[in-house]
Parts: sequence; structure tokens; C-alpha cells
Amino acid sequence: MEENKTHQDNKLFHFDKNSKKASLKPDSRIQNRRNHLFKHQDADDIKRNRDEHNVALRKEAKNKKFAKRRNYGANTQSDVGTTNSTPVEKIEYTIEQAQSLWEEGMDIMDYFKILANTKFELSHFLLILEFIGSNEDPKVLFAVVGLRKLLSLIDNPPIQNVIDANLLPQLISLIGRSDIPRIQFEVLWCLTNIASGKAEHVQALIDKGTIPIFISLLGTTHRNEDGTETYHNPYQQNIVEQSIWALGNIAGEDTYYKAMILKEGALKPLANILQNAEPNSMLARNCMWCITNLLRGKPLPSFEELIYIIPIIKECLKMNDRKEIVIDGMWAISYISDAGEQAVIRMIECGILNPLMAHLQHSNNNIIMPCVRALGNFVTGEDTETQTVIDAGVLPYLHALLSHQDNAIVKETCWTLSNICAGTINQISVLIETGIIDKMIELTSTDVYEIQREAGWSISNATALRDTDIVAEIVKRKGIEAMSHVLTTKVDIKTAVVLLEGIRNCLEVGQQSFINEQGDNEFALIVEQCGGLDTIEQMQEHENQQIYEIAVEIIESYFQVEEVDLDGDADDMLLQF
Repeated sequence: MEENKTHQDNKLFHFDKNSKKASLKPDSRIQNRRNHLFKHQDADDIKRNRDEHNVALRKEAKNKKFAKRRNYGANTQSDVGTTNSTPVEKIEYTIEQAQSLWEEGMDIMDYFKILANTKFELSHFLLILEFIGSNEDPKVLFAVVGLRKLLSLIDNPPIQNVIDANLLPQLISLIGRSDIPRIQFEVLWCLTNIASGKAEHVQALIDKGTIPIFISLLGTTHRNEDGTETYHNPYQQNIVEQSIWALGNIAGEDTYYKAMILKEGALKPLANILQNAEPNSMLARNCMWCITNLLRGKPLPSFEELIYIIPIIKECLKMNDRKEIVIDGMWAISYISDAGEQAVIRMIECGILNPLMAHLQHSNNNIIMPCVRALGNFVTGEDTETQTVIDAGVLPYLHALLSHQDNAIVKETCWTLSNICAGTINQISVLIETGIIDKMIELTSTDVYEIQREAGWSISNATALRDTDIVAEIVKRKGIEAMSHVLTTKVDIKTAVVLLEGIRNCLEVGQQSFINEQGDNEFALIVEQCGGLDTIEQMQEHENQQIYEIAVEIIESYFQVEEVDLDGDADDMLLQF
């Protein structure tokens, strides 16, 4: 405080008991706010869900997880088979040659092999328009193969041209050409790539009623006596796969479109396809990706649908080790775990913890992240679910992840552990005994704010029960200093409140059980010595009502002073405790 500060009366100061340091009393504006009572955080705030993180996740998803994917094919200008085939023949036909090589009586698939090795360019779009409405099958095949290749271009595919030319109705009508499955397949491939475009492109597809059509094509399988499903011919599987791909792209565009797909009942047919897909196949990959898009964000599928799909996803993760399938499968588990306590209970009963635990030490960070997030959701519920996770042996894995080289994983792990810190006395004691609390306190000194924030939440949560032994152990490990340090960073309002509550919890326990021979609260001394009191004093001027109130309460409750009326000028007044 400045020495030349003028004062109106001899009661302008609050006096800190031990340092003999004066802190400014709040002015009249702040004084008027004291009639607002501070409300403690409730349990739902202490055990946090991921609502504030889901928005960032959804924004990140399209870039990092490819919520929408265009089917380029292995080589968009040379493809002799299906999406699973690897073309080996080089391009050797011009458009003129391809037209001239059709002969009367030629098998349509022989002609397709020519078209597969024909180079199409944007300048051929008008010719495609002419042929696609033809009554001659070879011309129709020519048009849809050419259009598919143009729509598979990496740069500037002519999606808007297709819409402007009113080609969508013609393409949709050609889906019914089951007599020539290759035409069906090529048309679906075209529509899949249109669905990978902008929002207005997807809307144009939806306006033409494509969602029910795509879903209807998911059931083109034959159920065998043993319960498995097979396809009548190879093209049927590819048609199913293209339908899945289109639905996945539409679901990845907007939650409203996703809700439409769910309402049409797509999830169970997709789950059945995933259940019967060959392990590590493209069909399994695309199906899991589409299901993950349908599970991401709100609205979630019905509880009945979630219960139906949980064991199928678990089995899929057991049968598949392809990286993309495992990543999407783990995200699917994470999204389901965000559906509430009953969903978590069913997942635990189904044995989902086992694959989660198995992948916490994976070398791929994209697999670790959804595992940690799912576990974090598991422990946001009742203490019984939290205990089940602890009993499964998760803590050593999470402890190790606190030292992971990826800051995002460290932050996510801290968030998961912060929810365990909001558990029972026994659960918090285990965190202390295993050294996890020590590591959390250490992480508050990192230069990554997101990690500091989550670590600070963890420490504060661990004090929430105000258990004497727990708080004493945290204070002994410099937990007060850690929370005070995070308060000095550019902390957000919600975190500031949580940290102030953590410090207040410690002070209350200190007031009850740790008074020294001089009658001082030993924990209050620590708050002052580490600079925490200075920070709290500054927060009396904070514009946020809640922060202001808890700061005032802390100072008035644990750093009260005796005010003494003094004679003489303010400059000569003595400060006494």
C-alpha cells in the first residue's frame, strides 16, 4: 500500500494478523454488495461433465477425425474393381477411344474396365449431362463413371455444377438399377462425394429424400442359418458400404442431420453390419466411423439403441486392431459414456473397462485420448462407479499419463483424476498414498495453463469434504501454495471460484484443528506467507460477484483484525492486531 495515501478515518484498514501488513477495506460500492450470500458449489459442479469441452471437440473433429470424408478411391482415374481393390492398370484411354470401343453385344462389365482406365476432365461435364439421361446402358455407365471421377477430384470437384444442372433426381432414380449393380455403386459413390461438400450441398441431398434411401440399402444382405449375414454378390457389399459412407458424411455435417438419420432408425442396421463385417476390412472401418458420427454430440440415440450397440462395439474392438477402427471405436465409447449414469453402468457391466484399460498404454495418442475421456465420464457419476474404476486398477495407468509428453493427454488425465478427487475419503486417500496428489501439485507449476487449471481443480476437489486428515496431508504437500499459484495466472472465473473454495476449505480445517500456541490458524499463516492473501485481497475488487464474495468472506473470517481508535492524524496512527 502506498505510504502517501490519504485516509478519511482511522478504520480504513483491515489488518493482517501476522505480517502487520494492511490491506484495503472494500469501498462503499463493494460494501453494498455484502448482503449477497455466497453459494457453495454443489456436487454437480465438483464432479464436472464435459459440456464445456464438447464444443471444442466438435469443432476439432472435422479437421482431426475427418467427420466428413470424400471417397477418392485408390486412384480416381484408374479403378478396375471396387473400393477395396487396388488398381494396377495405368490410364490409357481417351474419351474418344472409350466411346468408340463399345461394341454391340459387349458385356457391360468389360466396358466398365475400359471406362475405369479412361481419363475424364471437367471439360467433359456437358457430355456426361447428355449421356446420363440416355436409355442406353453403356452411355449411362459412361456418364456415372465419369461423373464419379470428377466428383472425386481433390481440388474443386464440380458438386455445385451437379446441383445446378438438376442432376440429383436422375442420380437418385438410378439407385434403383439393381439389374446393373455397377451403375448403382457408381451413383452411390457420386452421392457420397456430394455429401462430403458444403452444408448447402448436403441440404440439397436431404431435400431430395436421400436419407431413407441410403438407410434402406443397409439391409441388402442375406441372413444365414447361423445368424451371420452375407451378400448375394460383391457389389451388394460395396453398395452397402457406399450407403454407410454417405450417411456418415451427412451425420458429420450437422447435428440436425444426424438427428434425422437417427430418427429414421439407422443405428441398429449399422450395428448389425459392424457385427458381421470382416475384421479390419474397409466395411468395418467405414461402419465404425459412421456409427461414431451418429454418437457424437447431441442428441444421443435412445437408451435402447445405446444398450444394443455397446456389446457390439466392445466385440468389434476385440476383433479389430486396425488403427482407424480402434480410434473410432474408442471415441464411440467416449460418446456413449457421456449419456448418463445408466449408460455408464451398462458399459461397466458389459466389460468395457477392459479394452479401455488395455489401450491406456498404447503408442498412438489418438487412441489414448478417447480412453482417458471415457474414464473421466465414468467417474463423474456416483461414487460406486468411481470405485469400480479404481478397483479395476486404473490409477497406475493414469499416474503414468500425468508424465506423458502430450500436453493434451496430461490435461485430460488431470480432468479425469479431478473427478476422482471429488469422491469419498477412501478414494482421495488412495490418490494421496499413490503419489498422484503430489504429481498434481507439481503440475500446477507447469507453464501450460490448461494443465495448471485441471491440476488446481483436482487439489481443490480433494479438500471439498473438509476432512481433517485429508486436508492436512494436502497442506503438508504444499497444496495451499499450489492453489494460490494458479490463482495468480490468467485464470477463468469458474476456476478462480473453485480455487478460492479450496483455500477456504483448508482455512476452515485449520481454524478447527490447527491453531498454534499463539492462537493463530497455521494454515492461514501459509496462505499469507506464500502470497495467497495478497491475491485474495486483490480479488475483493473483482467484477464478478461470486469471486468478490468468497474473497471477502475469506479475509473477514480468517484474517480479522482488531480495530483500535487512535488519536491524532492519520499519518501518525499505529497499526495494531
